[in-house]
Amino acid sequence: MLASLLQSHVAQAGAKIPSTVPGLGLILEENFELTSMPSVVITMNDENDASKSLICSSVDDPLCTEAKRVMIIQHLPACVEDASFACISDIWAIDAAGKKTVGNYVVSLPNKSAYDRGPIDSMELSAVRGTGGLWNIPGVVNSGGEDNYFVSSRNTIWLDKAVGTPLRTVKANYYDNISAAITPVQKLTGEYRPNKATDKRDGNVAWGSNGNSQTPTKERCAVTDSGICQVTRDFPAGYRFGLTIKIGSKLSGWFHGRIALPNISTKPWNGGVELTVEAEPVKISTLNFTVPNAQIPEAVRKIIFTDKEFGISGSFDGSIQTMGGLSDPDTMELMNAFLPAVGDKGSKTTGYWSYSALNAWNQPAIQKCSDGTGDLAGVVTTNALTYSAGPPTFNKESGALEYKVASPHYEASGAEASGSYDLVLKSDVARCIYGFSKAPIKAEISITTQDGAKKVATTVVNESNGWLYLSAKGFTFSSPVIQVKLTQEAPAPVPTPTPTPTVVATPEPAPTPVEVAAPAPILKPVAAKKMTITCVKGKTIKKVTAVKPKCPAGFKKR
Repeated sequence: MLASLLQSHVAQAGAKIPSTVPGLGLILEENFELTSMPSVVITMNDENDASKSLICSSVDDPLCTEAKRVMIIQHLPACVEDASFACISDIWAIDAAGKKTVGNYVVSLPNKSAYDRGPIDSMELSAVRGTGGLWNIPGVVNSGGEDNYFVSSRNTIWLDKAVGTPLRTVKANYYDNISAAITPVQKLTGEYRPNKATDKRDGNVAWGSNGNSQTPTKERCAVTDSGICQVTRDFPAGYRFGLTIKIGSKLSGWFHGRIALPNISTKPWNGGVELTVEAEPVKISTLNFTVPNAQIPEAVRKIIFTDKEFGISGSFDGSIQTMGGLSDPDTMELMNAFLPAVGDKGSKTTGYWSYSALNAWNQPAIQKCSDGTGDLAGVVTTNALTYSAGPPTFNKESGALEYKVASPHYEASGAEASGSYDLVLKSDVARCIYGFSKAPIKAEISITTQDGAKKVATTVVNESNGWLYLSAKGFTFSSPVIQVKLTQEAPAPVPTPTPTPTVVATPEPAPTPVEVAAPAPILKPVAAKKMTITCVKGKTIKKVTAVKPKCPAGFKKR
């Protein structure tokens, strides 16, 4: 069932879209999924039919007890609220002069949510306090004129269990899909309400949420509460931002996200890890549009009007916007098919700071070198709207790491979008992939455009504290392929010394003459007759044969 109110929407897990839809478009915005759903547990007995997935009222709901598979959406609390198993510890900003300003936790949002609960010790789950928290960084004023920032960290956990097993007895301390974001916000008041989790029992075709996610002017709310929208604003220029989260289990694998020039560090915490990421925000051209049915490109029709289900958001006039994960290959394909309908131009260009963990991939050359390390292996970030998440693909033929991105060619202002790409790779992982020694590593980053032209962007390569940092700037979209080729100079060969002739001494009474050939004579027109003389030095005897033989220095002619 589509929402019937202006500025309201229903975000659904998956639905088929009829070819008679009056209008069709896309919502592709970063961090949309962070707060689109509250912290809930959803049965996943049939992943091919989202209508069969139901939302449990609690972990003790019989629906969850009888389920063979569930998905848990868990938003981490601030550590000052609950630091039992995982939490958001600190945020801060650093200006261009290096001055650090630490943020202060203000309140959870939504405040006193219907989905709040205490920690569940048996499952090793922290308490839930809204979908994140409002933090204040004094004096770091965003484009909305406030120094407030919404900070959220969401983890999605999939659990398989025996039917009839109480969910409360199953440990859920997995953080394979954790994500986090810092968002500048400005408080607006109006007809807003928190998101409510829904499923087919609410009249929908699939599980999802119902709430107010946009202002009347279609600006996105980072989070809503009763009568309040914390609308997304731009970051102040010249600042880096940092975030520390604490997780009670080991992290491994790769992160991907929306940051630039990141510095990353980890240290042990409560049997797990304290993860700190500090980086610059990046500007991304997002898409939020609808076109009439007659203007839907043929390439889009071939993708959409099939038996395939899509995440959707409906509006009051019956139009539908599809949505999907920005690192999903299907999303990239659909966006590229739709871009001609909007002039290859973004709907809005704004700043983002976020990252997500991705620990599932199928790349043996990389996985064998980074799996099971108990630590992060690498981080890939870009300002492209859609991108291939996880580690780059290792191309054996070229010996390069390859990474695909796609984004509108133009920003919302009409200016040509300028791409950025950062790869932070654990040094020992890079050396394992390429079979390198401990000698310094060199790198070349090349960009191959859609027409096959190769460009080398402005790049930065640095290795420090066990991490290899690579950065490329200044390339253009729509769908370039980024290649990172790592090389290492071979050690210089050790020169082979030239043998030095030695003089052999023979003791008396039986001296043995040693004959030493003189340098080859210069040829003359008339051949000269050679002579042989005997030379003596102490107990050493030499015979010298030449046209004009002479004894070596220190020898006398006998």
